[in-house]
Amino acid sequence: MSAAELILSLEKLLQLHKNLYQLTLQKTEILKSENIDALKELLKKEQMFVKAISQLEDERIKQTVAFLGREDELSMSACIEKATGSEQGKLKELEKDFKETIDSLKATNELNRELAKQALQLVSMTLDMLMPQETEFNYNKPANKPIEKQRRSLFDSQA
Repeated sequence: MSAAELILSLEKLLQLHKNLYQLTLQKTEILKSENIDALKELLKKEQMFVKAISQLEDERIKQTVAFLGREDELSMSACIEKATGSEQGKLKELEKDFKETIDSLKATNELNRELAKQALQLVSMTLDMLMPQETEFNYNKPANKPIEKQRRSLFDSQA
């Protein structure tokens, strides 16, 4: 088997990864603008890309096994070593493009993770500020209040 089918699958896979990277860039902007509805829609699109990548990856593995004639060490380096001529050059180029795209994707996902973490911390801090603080920290029985279901309220109704 020649590497042509494998190269075609790798090109499709690379394009899906580039599209996923574009979505992560959009996610960064959405996280900055705090638009929850847009984030939900983007996450649906992201899941579709992840599913498509997974399916295409399964196909690529089968093609790599057929190309290399073995089921172990199915790396790009092994494919490059076996390929000849222009196919070898094309595989080297694809390897470089994959590395750049995956590195960019990782960096953007890390940024998005940090933005989401900060947003959650802000929400948590805001809720803590809105909730009244308990003044007693001991185990005394409260006077004139029923024991069952004492709750801290978001708003002090006695004020």
